[in-house]
Amino acid sequence: MAIKVCLDAGHYGKYNQSPAVKTYYESEMTWKLTNLLKAELLTYGFEVVLTRSVQTKDLAVYERGKLSKGCNLFLSIHSNAVGSGVYENTDYPAVAVQLDGKGNKLGQQLADIIHKTMGTKQKGKIFTKEWNGDEYYGVLRGAAHVGTMGLILEHSFHTNTAATKWLSSDANLKKMAVAEAQVIADYYGVKKPATTGKLYRVQVGAYSVKANADAMLNKLKAAGFDGYITYT
Repeated sequence: MAIKVCLDAGHYGKYNQSPAVKTYYESEMTWKLTNLLKAELLTYGFEVVLTRSVQTKDLAVYERGKLSKGCNLFLSIHSNAVGSGVYENTDYPAVAVQLDGKGNKLGQQLADIIHKTMGTKQKGKIFTKEWNGDEYYGVLRGAAHVGTMGLILEHSFHTNTAATKWLSSDANLKKMAVAEAQVIADYYGVKKPATTGKLYRVQVGAYSVKANADAMLNKLKAAGFDGYITYT
């Protein structure tokens, strides 16, 4: 049976603008990275579900965690912040783990790979946060209450200029997705299926208006898929 992973893009719409790089919004980065990570995990044979189907849709944090019911792993994708201004002295990746400690090993491995892939000055670390004897973070509380191991991945700080510029690159996010998927696969002992040498192409659609074709191609690329346009 395939390992099932629930991915949660932290925030929605245009949320948490970086004070260091004004074009960066945490919500937009997390949506891109979530879909890229989904695409990579699928290549290993993981079953992957998302907590939201569109970037503009909001859902309460506890409910997002509960959507992981029946999954082996819940991951909430984020970038961190120090206050509301630019702060260049802090760039460590941090992974919030649940209080039961079951996610500590994978959490540290993911914190380490984020540090290595981004080249942050400070090493990655894991942490817990408690509220009245339960998980402080709603997504982790929801995941825990349905029996899912949950982690919140903070991909460095968008209050740090260098980190924010790195996260603003689609190519870099692709690298991150590849690296994180490898760590998750190794943790669960999953290897990519052997290729047969055959390729099966899937056609998305045909459009009489070039702008509509361009829009669909951009949507595919944003979701982590390759594509191209041919003229007939």
